[in-house]
Amino acid sequence: MSLPKKAAAVGAALGMAATLVVSAPAAAASNYIYNASNLGLGVIHVQDGNYTHGNYDVVLPKGQKTTIYWANAAGYYIGPGYCAYVWELSGGSWLLINDNVLPGQHYISTTRTIKVDVERTCGS
Repeated sequence: MSLPKKAAAVGAALGMAATLVVSAPAAAASNYIYNASNLGLGVIHVQDGNYTHGNYDVVLPKGQKTTIYWANAAGYYIGPGYCAYVWELSGGSWLLINDNVLPGQHYISTTRTIKVDVERTCGS
């Protein structure tokens, strides 16, 4: 094989190897919780039972997403005397999925993005 043909073959092999090395693994799932209420919302990073503030890890300020803290959120906490409306992001639109979420811890999957509005009374 002539020198130019060898160089072309080596270049092609290196190009293929570079393509294989550059290939990235599939992106991890991500989600967020948006606090649509006028109150802080307790949010949970990892569902492990070990939370910074007992029932949740941090208070999410009104109008904020959990992405200010983490790439993924595992859930949220509603305190005694409150309930919430919850919407799920679907196809770019928010769909109301529950108009009477009771107090306590609530968990979501890593592929689910929600909006929570905490109120004194909910539903009918």
